[in-house]
Order: sequence, then C-alpha cells, then structure tokens
Amino acid sequence: MNLTSIKTILALAILPIAGFSQGGNFSIEGQVSAKHNGKFVKLYYSENETKKIDSAAVQSGKFSLKGNVKSPTAAKIGFGDQDAGDNIDVFLSEGTIRLKAKDSIHYADIRGTKLAESHERLARQLRPADDKFVRGLITFRDMPKGPEKDAYLTSLMAGFDEYNLRKREIVHQFVSENPASYVSLYYLDKSAQGRIANYETTFPFYNKLSPELKATPLGKQLGERLMAAKGALTGEPYKDFVSTTPEGKQLSLKEIVSKNKYTLVDFWASWCGPCRKENPHVVKTFNAFREKGFTVLSVSLDDNADKWKEAIEKDGMPWYHVSSLKGWKEPAAALYNVRAIPQNVLVDSEGKIVATNLRAETLFNKVQQLLN
Repeated sequence: MNLTSIKTILALAILPIAGFSQGGNFSIEGQVSAKHNGKFVKLYYSENETKKIDSAAVQSGKFSLKGNVKSPTAAKIGFGDQDAGDNIDVFLSEGTIRLKAKDSIHYADIRGTKLAESHERLARQLRPADDKFVRGLITFRDMPKGPEKDAYLTSLMAGFDEYNLRKREIVHQFVSENPASYVSLYYLDKSAQGRIANYETTFPFYNKLSPELKATPLGKQLGERLMAAKGALTGEPYKDFVSTTPEGKQLSLKEIVSKNKYTLVDFWASWCGPCRKENPHVVKTFNAFREKGFTVLSVSLDDNADKWKEAIEKDGMPWYHVSSLKGWKEPAAALYNVRAIPQNVLVDSEGKIVATNLRAETLFNKVQQLLN
C-alpha cells in the first residue's frame, strides 16, 4: 500500500470526528452602545496551548471578528484587560455568533451557533461565583503590601474549596442534562486537568457522555487521563507493610485492615501544604464513619519526629499513624509507588483496593456510598 492510499484511509477515518468537533471558521457579529465607538473589542482564546488575541474597532455601535479554530473552545471577549476589563465568555466553533449589549458587554445577550447558546446557558450559572471570586482577586492585587493584605488573602482562600465545589456541581449537572454537547466535554475536561484529575469525581460524568464525544481527540485525552488517575492499584490486593508509630511501636497495615470494613492508607507529611489542607476533609470523613467501620492509617514522609507529632496534634488526627522518618525513602511509600503527596488508597476488609486518590467531598461520598 502506497503513502497516498494510507493518507486517504486516514482522512476517511477521521471525517466523523472532525465533522463532530465543529471546528472551522467562526465569526462574531457584535452590537454595543454607541458610547464605545472608536474603541477596540478584544478577543482572547487559546489553541494548542498558544494564546491568541484578535481585535476589531467599534463603528456605529457595531463590530465584527472572524477567525478559525481547529476544535471548539472557550474565549473571552470585551473591552480592556482580559482579567479585569468589561468582558464575557463565549464559545467559539464553526458558524456565526451574535452578541448584543445595551451597556456592559459582561451582560450581553449571546445567540447564534448551537454551541454558543449551550455554553451561555452554563456560563449564566457559573458567572455569579466567578465574578465574586475575580473581584476578590482584583481587590487583593490592588491592596498595599502588609498584614491586612495577608489577612485578606487568607480569608479569600478560605472560600476557595467551596467555590470549586460549587463549580463542579454546576458542570456535572450540565453534563448530565447535555451528554451530547461538546460544551459538556470541554468543561468536564477543564475540571479534571493535571494533578486535580480525580477518577472517582469525574468518571461517572465522563461515562455519561455520548460515544461521539468520547471519540473526539479531547474525549480520548480525558478518558486516558482519568484511567491514569484511577491508578493501576484499584482492584488489586493491598500490600502489607510494618512501620513505626509515634510511640515507637511496630504496627502493620494487616492488623488494621483485619479490624475494619474500610481502611484509608493516607500518604502525607507535615511539610506538605496540600496535605495539611486536605487533612480537615479526612477528619470529617473519619468522624462521620468511624463507628461504621471506617478508619485511617496515615503514613508520613517526614524525617523529623517532632514536626511529625506536632502536625498530628495540630490537625487533630485521632487515628493510626506510622513513619520510618526517612522522608521520600519511606519504604511503605515505595511499596505503593508514591511519587507525590497527598496520595491515598482505600482498602476493604478483604484486602482489596477499592479506590485511590480520594479528595475532599469525593472521599466522604465514596465512604458513605460503601457503608450505606
């Protein structure tokens, strides 16, 4: 078979995916207040990790922008700065988007392509929380350095988990109601990128997506990432180990597993910021289900006994603890191929690993599901 034949077969094979992805030429036809005449509307978006900016002048209260995207993507359009200006999110795909704003472009009416209108239904739900958080970040940015600015950041970040949880809930509900929309896939992917990818949180909703969406390049990438997040350990028998408690006694994982319905083996360290931030969620789950057969064995990657014990007391962690105090050379961590923390595995009473890397509300929900 010659090269031309191979190219032809490959081209035919990707036609359904390329057609479904709805990438291609887009245009945005805008109508805004005449007070903006002479100003430039800017369009910000990214493609293949490359940031792109386009602009158009407002004339007689109107503007027009044209471009091309290889696959549908979210963009920001408006006046001034991308983060702090008067702008609104739009979803670019093949076709024409019509934007109409009486005053602020942030409250514009968006119609046109099916994906743009679908995205706007989701964006209207996300916008209030996003606006509040962005205003907080801008306030922080503009404050002079000092104790007040530090205190403000602490207060702002205290609500960050709740903010992210609410966004995930909105996206997941949208996915459930719109399983064939590329917007669902796009935002599900954004909520599970990199280290925040969580199999238990995201896969149930990924599984609801249409086969056509899963077959797109983005759908395949997300599926592969979720399988990687699931980990090779899920479904496998646990690996026993023996380590040292804060009191200097030897304790095996087998002892704990044999006495409980579910045991969370949690790898952490006193010096690990994300671990310390996650600890309150583990405490909440432990307190809620300790009487129903759930417990925790925390394995620390500390090398300083005093700091390890101090962190246990400060974070209020009333369960089993062990550490060899060898830092990253902790034998138990090596046994479970731990290369980053926090990380955990959930083991049932029969010694089978039923889940890995459970975080925040996902941990609580998983344990609740298993014990009810």
